[in-house]
Amino acid sequence: MATLRPSPERSLAALDEVRRWAPPTPLTLEEDLSRLLGTQVYVKHEYESPVRSFKIRGAVNLVADLVSDPGISRLYTVSTGNHGAAMAYACRQYGMALTVVAPVGADESKLALIREFGADLELLGRDLDEGKEILLARGFEPGHLFIEDGKSARIVEGTSTIGLELATQQPGLEAVFVPVGNGALIGGLATSLKAANPAVQIIGVQSEEAPCMALSFANGKPTDTATAETFAGGMAVRVAIPEAVELMLEVVDRMVLVSETELKRAMRLFQRVTGTLPEGAGAAALAAALKLRRQSKSKEGAPWSWNSVCLLASGANVDSKLAREVESLPL
Repeated sequence: MATLRPSPERSLAALDEVRRWAPPTPLTLEEDLSRLLGTQVYVKHEYESPVRSFKIRGAVNLVADLVSDPGISRLYTVSTGNHGAAMAYACRQYGMALTVVAPVGADESKLALIREFGADLELLGRDLDEGKEILLARGFEPGHLFIEDGKSARIVEGTSTIGLELATQQPGLEAVFVPVGNGALIGGLATSLKAANPAVQIIGVQSEEAPCMALSFANGKPTDTATAETFAGGMAVRVAIPEAVELMLEVVDRMVLVSETELKRAMRLFQRVTGTLPEGAGAAALAAALKLRRQSKSKEGAPWSWNSVCLLASGANVDSKLAREVESLPL
């Protein structure tokens, strides 16, 4: 099985490519969250990009590599939204044809971005993994290449650039909370950040309704689930990718599950503190930090030992109906 772990050289090369399209995302010390959690809380605002999510990093790094191959005329990929939008953006920049398959009922704000950037869009299946099954069963014409987000080394190299930025922006971070879908984000980020700061703790976060990577972490092997019924599309994965699990087991220290209610309350709190409403996955890091801090005050919970933590706010593409629901929640 091929490893997804990016080398330092490949991470630096990916950073050069990412810099062509996006500056470093801000890392800010959030005073209100720091008081609430009793520690220094930094937020990495990954939604401050042309596609409003971290996905731009892996997409531009991948497409820049593929466009030099004259035998490739069209790319296909599956996405709950953000990966598809980022791929559409990258393919538009490099002049590559793209078809994105998204599940029926996917977040309309993300689908709008895919259309805006000019990709062909198909809605197939009840979730990402079923859409992938349908697409793969069709087969592909010569020159057409299927891209699987969590299985692409070039995409993981792109996400590793977040770790490079964090190591420069705040070298002494003690813990980083990261939302987990297929594992490409946490695997890349953790690899490069731990290379610079071996003591940092990497905490992955998933919804209780889509826990396949958390179960894989607990079991030490890929573990699928029958459903992935979370509203947080960025974490709605039910089939674990073996290569992503392998890397996760090497570089992640802990996995935390949060409820759908905890995610929505974290979205509302994040909006109050920063003025931006994140998507469900974008608020997952905050939801997990609040949960662990709350548990630390009980007899059963592990003590909170971190003096500085980073919350990875991965994206802010929110459907208008969900936005209205969350904004109606009490503060």
